[in-house]
Amino acid sequence: MSEVYDRARLAELFGDDPGVLAEVERDFLDTARGAEREMRDTDDLRAIARAAHRLKGASGMIGATELGRVAEAVECAAKASDLAGVRRLHDRISLEVQRVADQARIPR
Repeated sequence: MSEVYDRARLAELFGDDPGVLAEVERDFLDTARGAEREMRDTDDLRAIARAAHRLKGASGMIGATELGRVAEAVECAAKASDLAGVRRLHDRISLEVQRVADQARIPR
């Protein structure tokens, strides 16, 4: 399985203590899942754009490239007032968040 996020990048940023890395991964997933819920549970395009922007930044920090790309697409769709486009991308966001959780071995 190829890496969904760059664990080596986390080790560079936070050290290679497994407990610290696991905490960073859990914190990231809390942020990602929260952003995913915010985007799903509202039609407020500004709120969706903010949540997607936050997710894009957090994804960049851990090297979750594909999740960051999808979050950026959601952000762009929200800023373009394209709620249908946002909704079409939600399954991709969910899939990528789950892929990070699977790599980190953190259950839903």
